[in-house]
Amino acid sequence: MPDETKQPIPPNEVPENAAATSSAGANSSSTDTDMELLKTQLAQMTETCKRTLADFANYKKFVEDQRKQTTSYATAEILKELLPLIDNLERAIAAMTELDPAHRQGIEAIYRQLTSMLEKRGVKKMETTGSAFNPALHEVLSQEPGEFNIITKEIEKGYTIGDQVLKPAKVIVGNTPK
Repeated sequence: MPDETKQPIPPNEVPENAAATSSAGANSSSTDTDMELLKTQLAQMTETCKRTLADFANYKKFVEDQRKQTTSYATAEILKELLPLIDNLERAIAAMTELDPAHRQGIEAIYRQLTSMLEKRGVKKMETTGSAFNPALHEVLSQEPGEFNIITKEIEKGYTIGDQVLKPAKVIVGNTPK
């Protein structure tokens, strides 16, 4: 016969006469056994409830982490689409030599507004010229005489958000061996 103190008894199988037996005092050992059984069931149900609450708390944390990750990914995708606009505005500003100063100021204001918005969201420009080539951060377009594997020129800026590369910098590296 299995040990009943280790197995919970479903509520519909709890002896209905347990309370009546204890109040009548007819069988003291039976009442003690029933009480112990009920205490064991209560402890098991309490433990189950605690585990369920802990599982639910963990689930809530998991869902929140997933939501943050999805939001971060979606934000990064939108920001990636804005980066070519910054490059084009920089080219336009550099090409403006004989433009009406009011027009130039307007375009520069738009450029500053856009870069400010990106900075508020954690987007940073990479500093590349003079640093060592890193294939995770840079895309080499060509090589020229210079210190081996050191970036000599930046053709297009690279951008990061946190540890994630939004756009690798397009660079020229030195090819002169040491």
